[in-house]
Amino acid sequence: MIRWFTFLCGVLALALPARHAPALMGAVPQMPNADLNVYADALAGGWDAGWSWDSTINLDNTAPARGTRSIAVTYSAGWAGLSLWSPNAIDAGLYSAVTLWVHGGAAGTRNLNLHTQPADDGAASAQVPFTAQAGAWKQITVTMSQLGSPAQIKRINVQNNSASAQAVFYVDDIRLVGAVASSPSSPTATVRIQAGGAITPVDVRLLGSNLAAWTGPANFASATYRTRLAASGVSVLRMPGGSWSNSYGWLSCEQRANQPGALPCDGDSDWKSWVARPTDFIDLLQAVSKPGMWVVSLNGTSREAAAAVAFFNARITDTTTIGTDIKGTNWYTAGHWAQLRAAHGNPDPLGIELWGVGNELFAPSQCGGWEPAWTCEGTEYANGVGAGAARHEGFIEFRTAMRAVDPAIQVGAVGVTDQGAWGNWGNEVIAAAGQAMDFYDVHQYAYWMPPAGGTADVLAQPQGAWAGLKANITAAFDAHAGGRHIPIGVTEHNLFSVWNNDADLWMARAVDGLFVADSIGQMARHGFALANQWMVDHSHYGLLNDSAWRRSPQYFAFVLWSKFGQQMVPVTSTASAATTLSVYAGRVNSSTLSLLAINKSASPITATIDVAGFAPLIGGMADVAGATTLSDMVMRYNGVSESALSNDLSNAPSSPFSASGSRATYTFAPYSLTLLRLRAAPPNVSPRAFVPVIAE
Repeated sequence: MIRWFTFLCGVLALALPARHAPALMGAVPQMPNADLNVYADALAGGWDAGWSWDSTINLDNTAPARGTRSIAVTYSAGWAGLSLWSPNAIDAGLYSAVTLWVHGGAAGTRNLNLHTQPADDGAASAQVPFTAQAGAWKQITVTMSQLGSPAQIKRINVQNNSASAQAVFYVDDIRLVGAVASSPSSPTATVRIQAGGAITPVDVRLLGSNLAAWTGPANFASATYRTRLAASGVSVLRMPGGSWSNSYGWLSCEQRANQPGALPCDGDSDWKSWVARPTDFIDLLQAVSKPGMWVVSLNGTSREAAAAVAFFNARITDTTTIGTDIKGTNWYTAGHWAQLRAAHGNPDPLGIELWGVGNELFAPSQCGGWEPAWTCEGTEYANGVGAGAARHEGFIEFRTAMRAVDPAIQVGAVGVTDQGAWGNWGNEVIAAAGQAMDFYDVHQYAYWMPPAGGTADVLAQPQGAWAGLKANITAAFDAHAGGRHIPIGVTEHNLFSVWNNDADLWMARAVDGLFVADSIGQMARHGFALANQWMVDHSHYGLLNDSAWRRSPQYFAFVLWSKFGQQMVPVTSTASAATTLSVYAGRVNSSTLSLLAINKSASPITATIDVAGFAPLIGGMADVAGATTLSDMVMRYNGVSESALSNDLSNAPSSPFSASGSRATYTFAPYSLTLLRLRAAPPNVSPRAFVPVIAE
């Protein structure tokens, strides 16, 4: 439902040594408090540089930078200062030091000092001098002892340590270093995996996202964009993008000129000179080795939609006749459109399996909604309305024409999460087309406005929402479609349905990474067939954000779930799934179990993991995406910061951990997503001797 423009308002088996490693039992070692991020490509949530004085501050400097961004500071007077202000006083006892990186600029040495303040205008701590050298980054670490052991910190100041103005220099990767906690213990949980229990299939298509035409062909061709998308774990890409699907004339956009008898490439905004064409989508899908899903516009005709199927899926030699539509336009044969695809550089069929007919047509603009469409009625959407040249064809006619070109495709009908809402839309569509549709296509956004309970409500929401949504749809099919149970696709999902209601950018923060990971787990547990997060790229709420394609926290939910496996097995935990630790267990293969854990708390949680119905464990590997606070806009992946993480994630390998027999012990970091893969010894295979037989 979120819009860019106008809107209302498989896995590889672990190669571990074949030896038994001891379980991590006994006393839990002292663990440091988590570091507190202040700046890493952007200020952490709530921090503000507006308290700086006699300085010009650029928080979005691109070069030099240790990652994609740094802070450029120019002092216009002596004793000027960069001041970073926290909205809440920080307990300094939780931290051992302040660390940052500095770069002196093109020439000269910058004389600086670092100090803190306990309140907005509180007395300063001890000042610790240091220098920034030209042409190179240098890490500066100032201990709390050097600062005079302040009790709390409200402001961190990097001050000009001279009486004269100083030229530009750069600061990056600022954080408070966690101190060793005074107590060696941490909260605990017992997790029990029933490896031999009932298996719930996990459809890899649950890891989909939306890919929008407005991103444009130049961005689609970016090497960084392609490599990061390929490494994301996203399984299928829905195109051409939300509401645009209802205005996107595929042929006109492909030809970059509106075609007679075909839908325009948006008649109002005139996208055709710059928008991504179907060919651009094909090129990207092939470059990142991912399948696509395409949504045709109900505002065209069924034959135009059938021609789109042919463009993506037909062979040049296909003589299947599409024919003339109700408007009098001849759509020729399937091979005709395959030849156009080949002429634009793609001779081989793409084979798109998943198709939709319209986007959110339950809310058309003429009925107070936002979608360009010709009906407000679910029954009319399914069956069409009118006659002759005035006819509007419905879903059933579209599906029939599209499957005549490619009988292997699956065509979904637009549904809703509450079947009686939007003028009884869902019940009407299911009653009219429930026996025809191949899957039921709904969108699920958790909130219209931020919840009163804040992040606690957000983190608890997935545990209660998905079971009810599934039950609501199942009951409607029981009542109106003879009990037919078909796949349910959630082709858009995320936190907020209106992006500009997300004023605090929750969808760009760690809280959404945990939320999306738990949502995927609940969809898998309750048997949903496919899902598409909204969306791949956006300045605030995509998997990839801003012009540098920064990986958002929710990106790592897909990375970890892509390694989980395609079978879910029963698992229980003594910790609350809604508030503390949510867990999902699965089988990767015959010798590897998986455990995906979402720590929703600010404390590390040490879990005893008991496994039943599986061969003795010999060890495992862990992948972890973690944040310091729920408001962080970046996560560290396997200990590597976003700014240092390679595009393909290859410089952040998994870490081994010990397990033995039927038990392992693991400490889940605060505010983290963790995937454990528990490895058993492979079965013994008796060697065989092969004796050649020579026939005489």
